[in-house]
Amino acid sequence: MPRFIMMTISYLVSIILTFSSFFVNINGQSSLEIANRFSVVFAPVSVSHVIWIIIYFLLGYWLVMNMKKTTLKQSALFSCINILQALTIYVWHHELFIVSLGITLLLVLYLFMLYNTYPLQDKSLFGRIPFSVYLAWMTFIFITNTSFTLTAYGWNGFGLSTPLWAVILLTLGGAIALHIRFHHFDVMYPSVFIWAYIGIAIHNGFDELLVTTAALFLCGVLFVGILFIKKNPANQK
Repeated sequence: MPRFIMMTISYLVSIILTFSSFFVNINGQSSLEIANRFSVVFAPVSVSHVIWIIIYFLLGYWLVMNMKKTTLKQSALFSCINILQALTIYVWHHELFIVSLGITLLLVLYLFMLYNTYPLQDKSLFGRIPFSVYLAWMTFIFITNTSFTLTAYGWNGFGLSTPLWAVILLTLGGAIALHIRFHHFDVMYPSVFIWAYIGIAIHNGFDELLVTTAALFLCGVLFVGILFIKKNPANQK
């Protein structure tokens, strides 16, 4: 029971700070105000962030269904993940972007560790799925925030154009999603990237046609990967 209380408190802190960051000014600004400060090509349309509702619903469901079933490792990782989620938002709003990236990377690593506590065959809502969705979105957010931070600090991109770098990042994200699909027998992870890439396509529209086309093309690639990658998870471990 003490572990459940610890997980519940960390979950509530995380969900309150995450959602309030979109509607309440933290350090005088909201998350969307910060995101819209610079013209970042590798960024989804604002409505894409409604996926947070799904993520926290899944996490809440997992928490209730596993009240007395989690291992010590899972409990500790879950609590740390929520604390890191809250911390990265606080730091981001104080414009410590590089520090926030470091915390986000640590959050992604902890999520992956928790994700790996479940067998590849697990496809349950009270098992691996919540962390599959969360991990995918945070991986995407890490790439997005990296692009934002580089833009904020005036990085010249080694002479390459901003749209070309966006396509490179899109390709990198797609490769990661396909890797998880193949090696972890996971359809939810690439599905989240499809959602994110559709958001990028809508965000850029006809203004950055190269980025929009690449995003939609990779959506198709990921969809094909979801349908036709059939490697047997029993052969993975």
